[in-house]
Amino acid sequence: MSERSTAHAAGPHAQVRRTRRLDADQADATVASDPTEATDEAGQTTAEYALLTGAIALLVAAVTAWATSTGKIGRLLDAVFNYLTKAIS
Repeated sequence: MSERSTAHAAGPHAQVRRTRRLDADQADATVASDPTEATDEAGQTTAEYALLTGAIALLVAAVTAWATSTGKIGRLLDAVFNYLTKAIS
């Protein structure tokens, strides 16, 4: 095959595809060359989860303390069990 037929066989978009592939490879190399970036984000995510978990635990503790001091949970459970036993009988 001649040089001209080889270029034609590759198509007019062959150079564009090669360039895009090189750009993608360079982008991957840039991301991989900064290892602190990934660990900083992972550490930040872990800290956010820890803070959120702590806030939820405090909220649950406050609601539990309120519900126990008012006796509303006990009355609610009594009402549910009474309703169920009457429905079954």
